[in-house]
Amino acid sequence: MKCVGAEDGQPCQRCKRSGSECIFEKHRRGRKPGSKLSEASKMLRRLEKGLNTAKLKSQNNESSLNLPYPPDTRSGDRFPNNELPPLNLPQDYDGGLPSMGSGSRLNHEDDDDPEKNDEGLFPAKLIQKERNSSFFKTILNPEPYEPSGSKSASERSHTAEAQRNPSPPATRTLPPINTVLTVPGLDDPIAAGIIDESHASVLFDLFFLRLNPFINLFDPALHTVHYIRARCPFLFTTIIMACCKFFEVEHYKKVQQLAHEFAVRAFAENWKRVEVCQAFACLMYWKEPEDQRTWTYIGYACRMAVELGLNRYVGKRPPEETNIQLLERRNRERTYLVLFVHDRSLSTQTGRQWMLPECDLVRHSTTWHEEGGSPIRPEDVICAAFVQLRRIASETTDLFNSHRGVGGSNHTDMNHDVLLRNCNGKLTQWSETWEAEMQKANGEKFHFAFLSFFRLYVRLFLNSFGIHASMSPTSRASLSLHALSACYTSALENLQIVTKDFAAMSMLRYSQDSITVMTAYSAVFLLKLLRSSNTLAELHEGATDEIYNQISAAAEAYHEASLLSPSSSSAAHHARFLKSLVAQDIFRAKERMQQQQSHRSTETRTQGKLASIVFVPSVILTQCVQRPSLTTDHPHLTRTLHHLCILNR
Repeated sequence: MKCVGAEDGQPCQRCKRSGSECIFEKHRRGRKPGSKLSEASKMLRRLEKGLNTAKLKSQNNESSLNLPYPPDTRSGDRFPNNELPPLNLPQDYDGGLPSMGSGSRLNHEDDDDPEKNDEGLFPAKLIQKERNSSFFKTILNPEPYEPSGSKSASERSHTAEAQRNPSPPATRTLPPINTVLTVPGLDDPIAAGIIDESHASVLFDLFFLRLNPFINLFDPALHTVHYIRARCPFLFTTIIMACCKFFEVEHYKKVQQLAHEFAVRAFAENWKRVEVCQAFACLMYWKEPEDQRTWTYIGYACRMAVELGLNRYVGKRPPEETNIQLLERRNRERTYLVLFVHDRSLSTQTGRQWMLPECDLVRHSTTWHEEGGSPIRPEDVICAAFVQLRRIASETTDLFNSHRGVGGSNHTDMNHDVLLRNCNGKLTQWSETWEAEMQKANGEKFHFAFLSFFRLYVRLFLNSFGIHASMSPTSRASLSLHALSACYTSALENLQIVTKDFAAMSMLRYSQDSITVMTAYSAVFLLKLLRSSNTLAELHEGATDEIYNQISAAAEAYHEASLLSPSSSSAAHHARFLKSLVAQDIFRAKERMQQQQSHRSTETRTQGKLASIVFVPSVILTQCVQRPSLTTDHPHLTRTLHHLCILNR
């Protein structure tokens, strides 16, 4: 939890109330029906080969153990809080959920953004201007909820002491891997009769082939059907739910309802283990477009990860660590690193402060992908690479924010060119380093495209700092042509990866929400460049058509992906959004052109009238010179001459 009032060295108020040890760290800124599975056959063959290898590895690990497991041979004594707490609640707890009164209040606070000048800077705020509803109108309850009267102060203190001094490993037992962990009143999809175990195994294979490459959270050598059902029915249900959304549409709603029921129980009964963190993450990865709980889920998962100590850095593998212990330790570390990346990603998109600070695990993650044995998994390469990418993005964002004045104005000593040149150099070096590491891991085309997609998005966002101030028509700030070029090429190439790589591999429909947001940001930003006269003047001839064509191609790719399954509502929703962006911008461009033509026509008529007026006095003056009596006989000519003299003056 966030420590409040601990700056002076005393235990903070929250830790006093919860009876926890107060450790304060200063904040560091700084498929169609009947179609085969393998549309992209080469990639899938190699992925399937890797999956089969991982499954054999998992079977070897299981066969090397005497089932049921002896006491805690899998977790070791380094992680004492990995057990799922008892599912019974205190007798005086009424079983209800916490009041949402404060949550509704925070919703209004979300709308009251104190930094209105930043609305065009952060992707979520920029996309919001193009949508009828917000992507990120979600809340994170800032106070830990505890049922009133559920624990006395002495009990809380005793619990905290027990966490600091856990029981010896020999006193703790874990369920055997072929035993299903059940929750009273709740059934997983197998227990509910929706699918059988063999069907679940097929869905798990599909999950690792199609869905896990986007999130890189699970290891097929560890996360088998038997293992996850024995450890956490909540996680098992959420994985089956994600699979049903794409592969078993007729079961999707039923399993989704089960997953939400598990989520309610997990929150109300305070389940704490690494699999619960992963379950909440899976709930947000493939959510429906109208689901606005991303920030809530990521916040809850992040807090639980810290409480469980998933970020404990071990470094060199201990000699007594067994293979299954290695897999489980790396599972914990991988979960924290993935949450770290997602936390920083949401911070970039929304402009909110991140929740997870850098720790020893994060700082030593450069070689984390090499510490899991051989062969190196491409998913682990991506995990380690993305941590470093987010560190670069956070560092540059902090430098930018530290030079911003009150109300979002820039200090005069801020040199965007120097800052962005350094940032772009780091991004180029990052790309070279991690493409080489991916080659060592025998990564597929998808993995390389995945790395490039996220790098281009970060490059687009960071370089927008260099042109944001000069995009206003009334701005006098100089435009950085280098930053403009970086933004333009990054956004276009991002959309090209969507249409030429992800769609061509038949992977686009399986992407999670963050891919959609990044695609939307690229499209909206390109159109923003067209709407600003300052940036439009610096784009090459034909840039407008290039932008329209690329956004339309991305929209068509999402539309085709949505046709493969009626449950792909997110892809259909996004296709409509991208198409509407282009149609609306073309309409605006026609309006601007008509206004300009009307303005030019008005100017032409005015100039013609002025020319005729100037012509009349020349005639009159000539006549007046030749016949002076005109001014005497016709007084109105005198007044006309007077007015014309004023006009000519």
